[in-house]
Amino acid sequence: MKQPFDPVFFDRGDPIWYYKGRADQQFRGFYHWHQCCEILLVHEGRGTVIVNQVAHEIRRGMMFFFQPYQLHNVHADVSMNHPYVRTVIYLDPIMTASLLTGFPRRSERFRRMWQEQSAQVAYDLEALMQQVEWLYDHAYERMQKADSAEDWTMFMLQLVQHLERAADSTAAAEALSVNTHRPLRYAEAIMQWIEQHYAEDFSLDRLADEMHLSKFYVSRVFRLETGSSITDYVTARRMKQACRLLRTTTLPVERIGIEVGLPNVSYFIAVFKKIVGTTPLKYRSGD
Repeated sequence: MKQPFDPVFFDRGDPIWYYKGRADQQFRGFYHWHQCCEILLVHEGRGTVIVNQVAHEIRRGMMFFFQPYQLHNVHADVSMNHPYVRTVIYLDPIMTASLLTGFPRRSERFRRMWQEQSAQVAYDLEALMQQVEWLYDHAYERMQKADSAEDWTMFMLQLVQHLERAADSTAAAEALSVNTHRPLRYAEAIMQWIEQHYAEDFSLDRLADEMHLSKFYVSRVFRLETGSSITDYVTARRMKQACRLLRTTTLPVERIGIEVGLPNVSYFIAVFKKIVGTTPLKYRSGD
């Protein structure tokens, strides 16, 4: 299992671009989070993005905005005939927010995007893709020549405007729909069960029984729909909660282990170090 905490190191706070990255062979997604915001724009591809126990379709025109420390998984189905092409931008939200302070409406929209717990994650920009790709191409070209706060500010102002339009269109479409909720995939139901029980001693038998499925089928369908195992997801979810408790509370390490379903403190510390890359106490102190 890869480390779910995937830190991004900024140079002076400048955004980091991974521009039109292409994958046409195996693409193994994994559950992870960053200390910064991530914007993912899909140019081509198919697959699934998992965030907040919800599965979203990967296809051209989909954009995803991940908040700091938001657990997510990108699982792309790739081949030579069906590549996965995407642009990823990592940004420091505090730096970006400071640049937008002179634009109250867009600044408030951006604040909600990166701070509110119920903020929208997925945006369908298919109808706006020509304008959005032009915006990306133009901004990337300019920012490769010179790191410019002005260019980044203009890019974010225009991008937030596109996202406002997409959000308004989505809300209108849902208001007209008789049934706006599609049936849950098995993986989503499994993740919702884990969300309620990850602080307990995990039992695949119990999960399968409550899902009215066999253990084999539960494991198989979760991997098919998300690209990873149930065990990896449970571990990532526990470690994310442990990180949150270490940073936001003064609870002792032993108690945090209990809170995330790992009451054996030695085992909890070993798992934390393997997954996060450091010990709980060093993580808490910021070392």
